[in-house]
Amino acid sequence: MSPIVYRMHNVLSRIVQPVPVGTNLGLFHLLGMLLSGRLLLSRGAVIPGLAALGLAEEAVRRAWAVLAYGKWQAAQLLEAWTHLVREEQAFHAHQYGG
Repeated sequence: MSPIVYRMHNVLSRIVQPVPVGTNLGLFHLLGMLLSGRLLLSRGAVIPGLAALGLAEEAVRRAWAVLAYGKWQAAQLLEAWTHLVREEQAFHAHQYGG
């Protein structure tokens, strides 16, 4: 696989790490679907978008359940993202138009 695929896998894994076990895998699949563009191709339909990733039916159902019933908050993910960005110092802010 491409090095960018491994990089995205690593970044997503680190972002969902603070989320409870079980929920983190489903959330990983949901975020992967978003980043891959599958949600756009499925016109916003989550279950077909997850299925388009090639996940097993059980994994699709689990990821759907995480979206509806999972024990996570966006603030957790943003905090993990902020920590990752500060730790790696590889991301740089861009400004456009002043």
